[in-house]
Amino acid sequence: MDKGSYILLIEVKTRLEIRTRARRFDILPGFYCYAGSALGSLSGRVKRHLKKSKNKFWHIDFLLEKGKVLSAVLLPSSIKREEEISALLQEFGEAVKGFGASDCRVSSNLYKIEKEDFYKALKSIYEHMGVFT
Repeated sequence: MDKGSYILLIEVKTRLEIRTRARRFDILPGFYCYAGSALGSLSGRVKRHLKKSKNKFWHIDFLLEKGKVLSAVLLPSSIKREEEISALLQEFGEAVKGFGASDCRVSSNLYKIEKEDFYKALKSIYEHMGVFT
């Protein structure tokens, strides 16, 4: 199955001002988790995010122009679970309001997080989704 959701762990080394077509975001140095979904091609979507040269379409494209993906976790599923994952991530990190969540009921899909909390967040997500049970 090549559809589902994913989580990116991103490192930002310097303060960034991200300007998308309609928004502006102040991104401080540190680590960020981004939750996304791809019900077409999960592997294709993540590969696209890892490419430096691409047309910018989603908010995350603008951030990844400067930020570095340290880890990509793929969570295959036949249903979109991005919103659930974002809701769990907000327990471990600080939301960047309005980032990448225009089609969700959560306030963000990007969370500033301490690197060690990334692993705690993953454990919580795996438990919620029934992985390793």
